[in-house]
Amino acid sequence: MQELNPTIFVGALEWREPITTLTDFLIGLIGFYAFYRLQTYKGEKRENFNLYKYYFLCFAIGMTSAAWFGHALQAYVGPRMKIIGWFMSATGFLCFGWATLIEVKSLIPKWLFSGLWAWMLIQYLLVAGLMIHPDYSNFMIPQINSTVFLIFMILPLHIFNYMTIKSPGSYWIACTIVYGIVPGIAYNSQFSLSRWFNYHDISHCLMAIFIFLMFLGIKRITGMEAYEEKREASIGDLA
Repeated sequence: MQELNPTIFVGALEWREPITTLTDFLIGLIGFYAFYRLQTYKGEKRENFNLYKYYFLCFAIGMTSAAWFGHALQAYVGPRMKIIGWFMSATGFLCFGWATLIEVKSLIPKWLFSGLWAWMLIQYLLVAGLMIHPDYSNFMIPQINSTVFLIFMILPLHIFNYMTIKSPGSYWIACTIVYGIVPGIAYNSQFSLSRWFNYHDISHCLMAIFIFLMFLGIKRITGMEAYEEKREASIGDLA
């Protein structure tokens, strides 16, 4: 078992796992950036646009909470505060799953759409209940939840969408999800360079890349990238 970052003191403030805090917060900042970019998008918005947007917002809030309540301020807030980050992360995956399901709504039977949506919602409620229950509340629950949502729900749907209509956004998102296995491997292997840059920190940096790549994929699938390119070309023509 690798050691955690040494605790430091900022005046009288006890700051635990400082590098882990900052790398976790980096994920949150990228999530807030993605949310801001989607929030300020002025082009045409499809039915599931806001769900993609709220995925990033929930993820950003979750990672920010995990950074400061789950790591930095554990001397003051206690381990139960980690549930905030886990719950927001689970809510974000529900939004992402729902947005993906709407993406393929016209390509699948109504019964399949309803069944998949029921599966997502039931899983979300079950996970939320386990997180709240003191006997089952641990980091493995959000880990399993994110794996099931990404690998067994969202990834197959985007592969199907790409194979059916050749959506470049779905292709990008599917590739990003496959890359998302890498941060999980880094975390579970507990590979660390030192106490000051351990497996938490490495997996967080890899996860920050994952979130940014996902933003690029969602830009493509929502039409945001094409809109921005067209707008830049129009400005260039006027210049």
